[in-house]
Amino acid sequence: MISNRKILTVLAAGLLLTTGCDSVRQVASPAAVSTTGTPTTTETPTDTPTTTETTAETTSEETTTEEETSTTETEEASRSTTGSYDVTISGSVSGHSFRRSATLRIVETISSTGSTNDVNPVDVCLASGNPAAQPQPGAIRFGSNSGCLSGTGAADLDLASVDADGGTIDVEPVESMAATGGNLFTASTSIAACPYYPVSGRLRVTVDGGDVSGSVEFTGYGGAFCPSTVYDAKISG
Repeated sequence: MISNRKILTVLAAGLLLTTGCDSVRQVASPAAVSTTGTPTTTETPTDTPTTTETTAETTSEETTTEEETSTTETEEASRSTTGSYDVTISGSVSGHSFRRSATLRIVETISSTGSTNDVNPVDVCLASGNPAAQPQPGAIRFGSNSGCLSGTGAADLDLASVDADGGTIDVEPVESMAATGGNLFTASTSIAACPYYPVSGRLRVTVDGGDVSGSVEFTGYGGAFCPSTVYDAKISG
């Protein structure tokens, strides 16, 4: 038979085991609470990139708007110089000095298609005499677009690049278009005078109200039998 003492010992051990298990459960419980709180802490920084991206986009939009405004103002200022001006050009070409009356025309963009470079904000042409039919020292016909030169009868060919900054306009010949013969100047009155086609250089004019000033400096190609020469002159009017 099992004694009462053994029965009491077994019951006491069972109580101790039960109590120990409850203690383990109590100790383990807080760990579950700590685990469930972890995701809340990691969610906090996720909104930060949104603020940075929004700021960058806003800055980019503001910069673009400022550039567009500046470009528009420059183009409007350039267009305000449009008109036909009677000017005087004085200088030298191939060692021959000259002083001639000329016409300077500044017109709105003639063509925005078929451009050999960027679309010109305005088109510019300078004409004095008729170098092709009546060669003379300093006679010149030069335009950023063939449609700017009256009497050419040519299609609207883009012959030069134009850069405008307010009332100051720079026009540079496009070398690849020199072969069209749309722009040329002469250096003498000889029947055999060579026509020179501008391949490099610049025409610069500044219009201030009704006053015009500027300069011309072109290097002209004269073909196989004529060496290149420089056309250098001042513009006033």
